[in-house]
Amino acid sequence: MKSQTDTKNTVKLSKGLENIPEQEWCWLFSKVAFPPCSRRYTVGRTLGDGNFAVVRECVERSTGREYALKIINKGKCRGKEHMIQNEVAILRRVKHPNIVLLIEEVDTYNELYLVMELVKGGDLFDAITSANRYTERDASGMLHNLANAIKHLHSLNIVHRDIKPENLLVYEHADGSKSLKLGDFGLATVVDGPLYTVCGTPTYVAPEIISETGYGLKVDIWAAGVITYILLCGFPPFRGSSDDQEVLFDQILTGQLEFPLPYWDNVSETAKDLIRVMLEVEVDQRFTALQVLEHPWVTDEGLCENHHQLSVAGKIKKHFNTSPKGNDTTAGVSVISLDDSFSMQRSGSLDFYQHPAMYWIRPPLLIRRGRFSDEDATRM
Repeated sequence: MKSQTDTKNTVKLSKGLENIPEQEWCWLFSKVAFPPCSRRYTVGRTLGDGNFAVVRECVERSTGREYALKIINKGKCRGKEHMIQNEVAILRRVKHPNIVLLIEEVDTYNELYLVMELVKGGDLFDAITSANRYTERDASGMLHNLANAIKHLHSLNIVHRDIKPENLLVYEHADGSKSLKLGDFGLATVVDGPLYTVCGTPTYVAPEIISETGYGLKVDIWAAGVITYILLCGFPPFRGSSDDQEVLFDQILTGQLEFPLPYWDNVSETAKDLIRVMLEVEVDQRFTALQVLEHPWVTDEGLCENHHQLSVAGKIKKHFNTSPKGNDTTAGVSVISLDDSFSMQRSGSLDFYQHPAMYWIRPPLLIRRGRFSDEDATRM
């Protein structure tokens, strides 16, 4: 016979669960109603909501660090599970300060929870259009950040395939410095032979992707070259009609590169030389990420004579959609929509990059200024 206390603490549930004590019922309910990682993280407001995923703020209880929690509904991703599996497998391998990090993952029967680095500084174009002063030195430092990320990816035989300004996020450090972090790995894959899938964003796509002759890692260098061109003049090197994409593709395939005046009047020849070898149609002659990092314009050796302010913000606003982002890309975390390629973020460990940022400038200069040790430089 049940005591008065037992009767009082019993919750009326559906048939078969009638006699579960209230304390145990509450524990069971919490396991169903809240993410399984909620004991480690306080889950906050929604940052973005898509067809297959929702992104919410979360705070680690033990440290107070802020992250983004991406919750992927497996039931809504039927038939595309391999995309998620491929991306997460890549994220686990990547660990670099210029890449958005995947901190932790929790896999359940119905959902996949990804705890990711929260990047609040907007994207590359936001950084330029909001800057009070913007020079060639700033552009060089941004490319240094990007080339570092690409070099790390390519060392693992990983190609990103969708490098563009929207996927370059600005991380604002506590000391006021900034650095770029590459995100959104929905199209990333391991290269173990020629690739033939036509994918990417038209403005930044390499000629070998369009020609369907087989491509590899260096499509990322082409995209970085297009971005560098934009950083210095405010518009892309290849500009087709909005109604006829074939015009754009024809320009890319021929690789006819121009630096029209007066937009390039104040840009150094060193910068133009680097862009030419990054936008080389012949893949064998195109630079690698390491060669980009060793180029004088990126190492700061070719910038001493040029401190002209670049007036590119207005042209970027004219040629690109820089209006406030919707809920599908908030705080540097992409959510999944029906026509997306399952965009998540990068992986690594927070302990890997506990150092100040680069102020858009490469490590050797910072070492000379006494801001970094040699060890920090090697870690970048």
